[in-house]
Order: sequence, then structure tokens, then C-alpha cells
Amino acid sequence: MLDELSLKLLKGIKTGSLHVSENGKNSLKIVADGNDKIIDIIDFSSNIPSTQEIFTKLSEAKKFAEKLKEQNITLRISHKGKMVMKLGKEANPKLSRLITRSDAVEITDIRELRILDKRLRLK
Repeated sequence: MLDELSLKLLKGIKTGSLHVSENGKNSLKIVADGNDKIIDIIDFSSNIPSTQEIFTKLSEAKKFAEKLKEQNITLRISHKGKMVMKLGKEANPKLSRLITRSDAVEITDIRELRILDKRLRLK
């Protein structure tokens, strides 16, 4: 259900940007340009409760990424301006295909992805 809602939301947003600030500091930026969407996590102060590491979550997220690909949507996830992964249409996985078993999930910077995962996950 949440996947369907997220997919409809991403599909419905055509162009524009949203900047979220906390205490006068940029924390999150979302940019949409047609079917290309970017979420840049800059300085997010909240944590996401989870005991699973990012690689477990990615293998579970492959269905969502495949739905994005079917809809010709690319979702790019960045951390402080550094691209860490692509989901959907423009994903071109090489080694990440071994982890996710999907051609719709590409890890572009594994080191930065681990940093982001540790930053967002509660210990």
C-alpha cells in the first residue's frame, strides 16, 4: 500500500523543487524534472528506527524499484550532494545486481551509502 502511494506521488510530481530546513540549516532537498526525481539528504536530524542494514532493505526495495522502472521513473538518492543510488528506469547496476538481484537498483557510491545508513539508523 505504501509502495503504491509513493509511486503515485512520484509519478504525479512533474517539475519543481522542495527545500526543507531545520534551525536555519538545509536538511533535505527534493527536485523533480519530468520522470527524473532526486532526493538529497543533506543534514537530516531525525533517525529511522531499524535494526536492518541498508543491504537488507535494498533487496526488499527491489519491487518498488521495478515498479518505478515500469512507469519510466528514475529516483536518485543523494547524501550531501553525492549520488549514492538510482532506482528505476536509469538504474544500470553492475555489482549491486548481486546484492539486490534486480536490474532496477544501482548503488553508485557504496561508501557514501554506508555512511548515510549509519547516520539514519538508530543504534
